[in-house]
Amino acid sequence: MLKKLVASLGAFAMAFGVFLTSQAHAEAQFGPASWRTEDGKYELTVNATSTERDISIIIWGVRYVNYNNGVAKLPSDLSGLSVRLCNASTGNCTAFKKFNLLPGNTGVAFFYNMNPGTYYVDIADSWRSYYFAGKIQAIRGNF
Repeated sequence: MLKKLVASLGAFAMAFGVFLTSQAHAEAQFGPASWRTEDGKYELTVNATSTERDISIIIWGVRYVNYNNGVAKLPSDLSGLSVRLCNASTGNCTAFKKFNLLPGNTGVAFFYNMNPGTYYVDIADSWRSYYFAGKIQAIRGNF
């Protein structure tokens, strides 16, 4: 009796586990691409759909460059950078968000529950006499 109960519970647990882990998580990736602040261009184009409305922006390989002498350096943090998304159809933009610092001088910012549509990624810096540059990628999904 006990063996049958244990076997039944084990089979149920396995079936339940397969059901939960077999659900697909479709995500779309945009990039990677190179970016630079203060060049008058958007860094990347992304989109949100009716089923995947969350977008994460990831940057890495960040350096800042002095306009006067062209010397590039690695920043100690990413506090001088912020990012927003601008709707390609309406021109409306989200508020700027700071990047969360991850190991390796990598930054990530999340935008949740975006309206379906196409968006331009805009990264801005707050440092005079410098511009920032690096690599960027975005992921759309349900986070």
